[in-house]
Parts: sequence; structure tokens; C-alpha cells
Amino acid sequence: MEAVPEALLGEVRARYGVVAKDAEAISGGTASKLWRLSSEPSVVIRLSQYYPLPEQQWSCKVAAEFAGTIPEVIAPLAASDGEAAFLWQGHPITVWPFVMGAPLDRQNPLERRQAARLLARLHISARVFPGLGEGVPPARDDSEAERLFPDRELDEWLRSRHGHGGDEPVGWMHRDFFPGNVLCREGRIVGVVDWDEVEWGPLINELAWSVWEFGKTPAGDALDLDHALEFLGEYQRAGGPVRPSNALIPLIRARLRSGIAFWRRVHAADPVEDEAMVEAFAALRQVRLNL
Repeated sequence: MEAVPEALLGEVRARYGVVAKDAEAISGGTASKLWRLSSEPSVVIRLSQYYPLPEQQWSCKVAAEFAGTIPEVIAPLAASDGEAAFLWQGHPITVWPFVMGAPLDRQNPLERRQAARLLARLHISARVFPGLGEGVPPARDDSEAERLFPDRELDEWLRSRHGHGGDEPVGWMHRDFFPGNVLCREGRIVGVVDWDEVEWGPLINELAWSVWEFGKTPAGDALDLDHALEFLGEYQRAGGPVRPSNALIPLIRARLRSGIAFWRRVHAADPVEDEAMVEAFAALRQVRLNL
């Protein structure tokens, strides 16, 4: 893997006061590059691939607010100028405390139930950050996804739902709450990472995607209904503010379709995952959760 550039180490030293003799490249998925520094305490430099600096600065503020109430959320380091992110060679850079842990195992029922309870706590906290105030749901153009995978029934459902959320709870969301971003150690969740996709909106959107991510089959081409219903039940018992409804399945399908289009557009689609998501998009058309 790519070694951390010396110039970047120098920038981090100057901005954050972090001193390290060397660094180790660690996996950052397709959306980022990560290097763990030999500092004391150890930190991680994160280079974001697809998100502009203002979005990174804001997502760091949201993460820091969550960290004040949810111990599993790790706050980013603030630099000498008070900001948690800066631009380096066209890419936003952030620095985070290193957390020793492995991605959650979605086939482990104890870890899966912990994730559902944690999501409930995140959603309870999501609406009480006076330092952030309310946000504005982002405007998304899904025309490319709709062109790739035409589905008139889903499109009509989404249009009828737009702007008519009623009394559904809204708040700040991680939005990429899935096993790869939930770190566990010795059977316990110890970190929630990768806050790139933070946004404000109906919390049911995040609940739907989390039901998919923690309830899908190992192949990722179908939903394990027992796992999905278990996740929802645990979320409710933990006080999650979103009431599960039959809207979950079409919301999952819409997010799957958008995800396929995005990763193809940035030429970073994994062929196996892409095929599985396409199969899931079709298969979920027939699924009912019977809530």
C-alpha cells in the first residue's frame, strides 16, 4: 500500500502537533486512504477521495457533537486553527485517534444486536445538538439511477413521499452505518468511524439502510428477514425514535439503486458487489416485512 508522503506528515505535525517517525498504511476502503502514525497516542491520517473540504469540516463537527453523548463515537482532532480538516493536494485531510478493533461481524447475533441498540442511541441524540441547529436535507439527482434501473412503481412512491414526511423524526445521521464502519473488540463495539456521509433528514432513511446492511445475506444479494426483524426489534426496545413501517423496503431499494449508479460513475464499482446489489434491488421488490 502507498506510504504516507513526508510532506503530509510535516503538515500534520505543524497543524496538530502530532509527531511520528513513521506510519503504516491501513485499509480505508474505496472512499479514503488511511495511515496509522507511530505517535503517542497513536492517530490515523485520513485522506478523503470523493468529498469536498466544506463537507468534511461539517461532518467532523457532527461527529464531535455525537462524541459528546455517545462514547463509541470518536471525535476528530482539531488543528491549531480550530478546524478538524484541511486541504492537501486537492484532498481533504482529517486526523483521528486510532481505535484498535475489527469490523463488526454481521453474522454474530450479539454484535448485530449491539449495533441496533447503538443506532437507537444515535437517533435519540441526533436531534439535540444546539451547537449545530437544524440542517437542510440535501438535494439529490437520482436521474442516472432511474435511467439505469427503471422502476415506475418505486419512482411514483418516492415522488409521493417527497416533502410529505409528516411527523417522522428528523435529525443528523451518520448515513453510512454499516459493519465496516462499526469497530468491535472482545465482543463489544468500541468505535464508529467514517463520517463522510453525514446529513440531516428523516431518520427512517438511516434505519432502512442499517436494516439492509446488518440484515443482508453473506452474499449481499438478499435480505435475511429473521435478522432484519431482529434488528428492528432491538432498535425499538432500545428506544429508537423511528417507528418501523413498510416504507423500509422501498427506501432500501432506492438507496441500492443510487449506490450502484454512484460507484459506477466514479469507476470504483466492485464487480461482485455490483452484481449482488443489482440482484438485491430486483429481489427486494417482492419482500414484505409484515410489521
